[in-house]
Amino acid sequence: MDNNTRLKSIIQAAYGRLTARERQLADLILENPNQILIFSASELAARAQVSNSTVTRMVQQIGFDSYTQIRKHLRAAIGPGSPLSLQPEEETAPAPPTGNLVERFADQEAALLRTALANLHPRELDEITTSLCFAGNLGFLGLRNSHFFAAYARWQFIQFRPRTRQMPGAGETIAERIADLGPGDVVMVVAVRRLAKKLERYIEAIAETGADVLLITDPTGETLAEHARWKIICPVDNPNIFDSYAGVLAVIRLLAYESFIKSGRKGRKYMLAIEQQHNILSEFD
Repeated sequence: MDNNTRLKSIIQAAYGRLTARERQLADLILENPNQILIFSASELAARAQVSNSTVTRMVQQIGFDSYTQIRKHLRAAIGPGSPLSLQPEEETAPAPPTGNLVERFADQEAALLRTALANLHPRELDEITTSLCFAGNLGFLGLRNSHFFAAYARWQFIQFRPRTRQMPGAGETIAERIADLGPGDVVMVVAVRRLAKKLERYIEAIAETGADVLLITDPTGETLAEHARWKIICPVDNPNIFDSYAGVLAVIRLLAYESFIKSGRKGRKYMLAIEQQHNILSEFD
């Protein structure tokens, strides 16, 4: 029984002892216990249209000392990297920041972007982009939310070079996509939290084919680098609940841009051939 289900059982067992106001709050929690992790006690009280003292009494009626304790109870069921697990306890939560929200948010994003790009050293950047440009086959692997970034990366490269592949493709397995890889091939692996358990084995299997692995990850994924030829660390932590991927996207765009420049006339010829097919097929207005 997970902690959400257990909490529901605790509330239901105590339901008969609750006052009408406490039941009003309990009904809201029973709809989705994770609201406790998202909202402060005051915010949850407002949503249930009860007082803060009602929250305190209800929490104690079901056997917890405080709202913080019930939060910890739920947090134990949430894995590292979940946005819910990143919410601070009320006692330690900083006071709401003052000033212009948009400017503050922009500064935070810019700081992450600069840090990610600073992790790219010129000599390594040259080696990576040369390999990406001239690899026999170029694969892109990302699982869960990292799938979006891997697909975005492939969309950049597919515009100026052939033999790119998403790994896995729709309805495919990883094995079906790596069986023909070998020396001279490169796979870009994007792995930002939360990390899928099988990813380390997939990276190892790709490396065993002789293909080179480029790992783009956040600090939690450094353990995946054992079988990667290159790794680029992009911080994603920020003061807000959701991770920021501004740095990840900037790194991917820079790699694509520099690889395109290196592709020279061949890359431009390939891009022109694509545009000619767009015109023949009348694919755009």
